[in-house]
Amino acid sequence: MATTIEVGLLGLGTVGSGVVTRLTQAMTRIEQQQGVHFHLAMVAVHHFKQARSVTLPVGTRLTTALQAVVTAPEIQIVIEVMGTITTAKAAIISAFQHGKSVVTANKDLMALAGPELVALAQYYQVDLFYEASVAGGIPILRTLADSYATDEIQQVVGIINGTANYILSAMTAGQPYDQALASAQAAGYAEANPTNDVLGLDATYKLMILSQFAFGQALTVAEIQPVGIDTLTAAQCQQAASAGWQLKLLAQAQQRQGRLYCRVAPVAVAQTVPISQVAGVQNGIAVTSEALGATLYTGPGAGGAATANSVLNDLLVAASHLIQHTSGRAFNANQATLPVTNLRTVPQAYLVFTTVAIGRPVAANIQQRTANCYQTIVVTPSQLATIVWQLVRQGAGPVTTVPIAFSTSWASTSTVQPVRPSVNI
Repeated sequence: MATTIEVGLLGLGTVGSGVVTRLTQAMTRIEQQQGVHFHLAMVAVHHFKQARSVTLPVGTRLTTALQAVVTAPEIQIVIEVMGTITTAKAAIISAFQHGKSVVTANKDLMALAGPELVALAQYYQVDLFYEASVAGGIPILRTLADSYATDEIQQVVGIINGTANYILSAMTAGQPYDQALASAQAAGYAEANPTNDVLGLDATYKLMILSQFAFGQALTVAEIQPVGIDTLTAAQCQQAASAGWQLKLLAQAQQRQGRLYCRVAPVAVAQTVPISQVAGVQNGIAVTSEALGATLYTGPGAGGAATANSVLNDLLVAASHLIQHTSGRAFNANQATLPVTNLRTVPQAYLVFTTVAIGRPVAANIQQRTANCYQTIVVTPSQLATIVWQLVRQGAGPVTTVPIAFSTSWASTSTVQPVRPSVNI
């Protein structure tokens, strides 16, 4: 006979509706395979009369009072999917104080207040799980916590913002930035205000959480210093692709010699590297470790169904802990205090965008525009002719200069400044 667990839900938007739908669809399988029956006792919403795309199970109560959910004696686990910070934090703490475990998909909250909430959950001997806060359809946090428990992670690199990745893929196909953004918004992949996505803050919050699991280190926005994609152009994306690179907004954290290096910025990724092929709204997270070497995890980064699946998996773990009386153990026990350095201060290679005049020595032209430490790239006459032909096909008219992208040797950021715009590789 299945054990019944009483559940409360805070929020009935895209993710909340997805949770209700997935829970309803999977209930029979959950009961048969896990021996647990989840009863959705109460759902807190902002407006009673708002039209909803989901039908609540029979017996589920609807309320506008968050406290009614987090204080109800019968509720054992609270699912928080409101997406706010201050209100959600207060509700989660109140749930802890009333002896309830919490599952959340709140990336912003867990990035900014995660360590505090984790400590409070342990203090009150309840669970706090937040797998869905990073790359909703990829179970990366539990993978890092469990599958790498005996391994030493050296680097985590992620394409973890589907909006930015969609825009960059569209620009590589030739769409201007504004058109690519509008297309993402029309398809529901970008918010009406896409600032956090295109300026890299969303990816920064996710990296802050990833770093806690991979390295035991809680990074800050100031340490990551995010750089967005809003200054890139379709021409640069296409030039990079022609030169064998894909421009991606990467979230990077790596541990070397007792120091943690991090960054969120557009990076030119060689097309031979598997993560470069993660396109559109898909997410990809590459992990390099001592024992396993290089592994790549890909999947949907957002969306009601994908995120709901991660929420429900957390719900199952929290339920099993309740049944076994083992609640209160940290989701992530990895703890470290490492000095942090931003990767932008480290010597690195760059992809440089420029133009060359037809009829002039191309190698000499590029060498003149760059510092001495840069490679001199020779463009052969046949390569130049191909580029010119492509420009003419695109309606460029008479062609007197040709845009190209070329890679540099390792150099510091300050050295490359005269030949901006450039993208890290």
